[in-house]
Amino acid sequence: MKKIILADDNLLVLESLDRMIKWEELGFRLVAKATNGEEALEAIKQHGIDILISDIKMPTMDGLTLIREIANLSMDCKIIMLSSYNDFQLVREAMRRNASEYILKTELDPVELTRILSHLAEQLDQEREMTRRVEMLESKPAAELMNHDESRHELYLHRRYIKDQLFRELCRGYLSEQQFLFRIKDYLNIRYEPGGHEMLYLSVDHFQKFLDGRWNGNETLFSFAIMNVMEEILQSVDGTDLFYSGSGDFVIVRSVRDQECLSPSGWGDLFHELTLALDQFLKIRISGGWSGMRLVMQPIPDLYVEAMKACQFRYILGKGKLITDQDIAHSIGTTISYPINSDRIGLLRNALTAFHPELLERTLETLCVKQEEVSLTNFNEVLRLYEKYSFVLMDFVEQNGFQAACGPMLESFNEIIYDREAVPELNARLKDAVTRIARNMETGNSHVRQLIKYMQGHLAQKITLQSAAEQLGVSSPYLGRLIQKELGISFNEYLNQHRIERAKELLIEGHQKIYEIAEQVGYASTEYFSRMFKKVVGVNPLDYSLGKYE
Repeated sequence: MKKIILADDNLLVLESLDRMIKWEELGFRLVAKATNGEEALEAIKQHGIDILISDIKMPTMDGLTLIREIANLSMDCKIIMLSSYNDFQLVREAMRRNASEYILKTELDPVELTRILSHLAEQLDQEREMTRRVEMLESKPAAELMNHDESRHELYLHRRYIKDQLFRELCRGYLSEQQFLFRIKDYLNIRYEPGGHEMLYLSVDHFQKFLDGRWNGNETLFSFAIMNVMEEILQSVDGTDLFYSGSGDFVIVRSVRDQECLSPSGWGDLFHELTLALDQFLKIRISGGWSGMRLVMQPIPDLYVEAMKACQFRYILGKGKLITDQDIAHSIGTTISYPINSDRIGLLRNALTAFHPELLERTLETLCVKQEEVSLTNFNEVLRLYEKYSFVLMDFVEQNGFQAACGPMLESFNEIIYDREAVPELNARLKDAVTRIARNMETGNSHVRQLIKYMQGHLAQKITLQSAAEQLGVSSPYLGRLIQKELGISFNEYLNQHRIERAKELLIEGHQKIYEIAEQVGYASTEYFSRMFKKVVGVNPLDYSLGKYE
């Protein structure tokens, strides 16, 4: 049974907690109730402990001090803190000091408390079993381990799990440096020393795609393979520890107390070596963020956040490279603030509608988002802009029969948008797509191009297959067959698409009434226009003009 100790200076709370849970039925044993931290600490020394439920504010010794004393005793236990609404700062400090959970006293509930206790008990069992198995494997003769690949692999995985967990808790502020150092075991081969540190945050580009594809969703195996490659290289770098932060992110922590800091170029060389090895053996690409050199004491969580944020700038500066604090300072220093969208979509639509390849290519400079326009806070807005670009381009390609030539490229463009590719790559793909479409405008069937221009200039007039054929100097049967072959739809369907697309633009502009727009795009009857519009778009013109089309 798991040993439970309660600590609260309010006797009513203590008794309420005692009666709230059927301890023995759930596999727990209540071994002591204390009214302050000192009493709780003495009970812990006397009985041992698995789970402590303690108030934060208590006389003689408060909850935060009690957590520190438990850490000094190297007690393997879980801690639940009780707090009031105005104890937020204390709760945050308790969580930083390795408290597992906190509960507001006003929200004490048997069901929720039982759930938390059961979860922590299960977690405690898993951690203890992991440690036990590592120590058991460690105790085996080396010759026996060498002859059993499975045993050696299991030993590595368990060591890896414990080491990763310790470093994650240190870097995220759940463990103090003192607590971290106290928990280090010889078999973990941790090089970390107190003092100054450097940190490199590494992220696998397109992690989820690699994980779901080549690695069949097995994140443990994926991270294991990457760690093997990187650890081989890091063996020759003094004072380094490597841990897995999760979701394709890895962190290198380097202690610099007894050795010199690596120069920026030294970190660059190390990153380059890691990149080459991972590409060679696993065919993956990584991006990196460097925290900079820190010769003086600095909280490890601050260093971790700094390195992580530097790595996040890969979305702005480009993936597959090492990003330093100097790169970030330059990027931030040139950032300007104005709307990302700023009529770019309208500009693209107009360039496509003109069906003029040179004009379309000239718009690229304006369409591409510049580095100084992007920050970490507006990157999602940038992605939405490129997503809208892809929608507009795909619509144009489908309407003009360019699917075979341009469709695969636009699908690829969509994929990198959904993969949250960096802005430089987004711009490169946008240029490729626009250039491909412009080339198809130039080389497409000349009669079709002439028809499109004729339609654009005469939408308000009555246009028939016969009148269009006469304008182009060909027979109407020939033109009808040509449109069906090149565009995959009939002449009337194509004409109607052009009229509805132009109507959508006019409705969004909002300067004209619906009957005026109907006339301008070639519909004599407003009712017929509304029916056709709803058939194509899915909503009537009024709703579309009010934005009810998403």
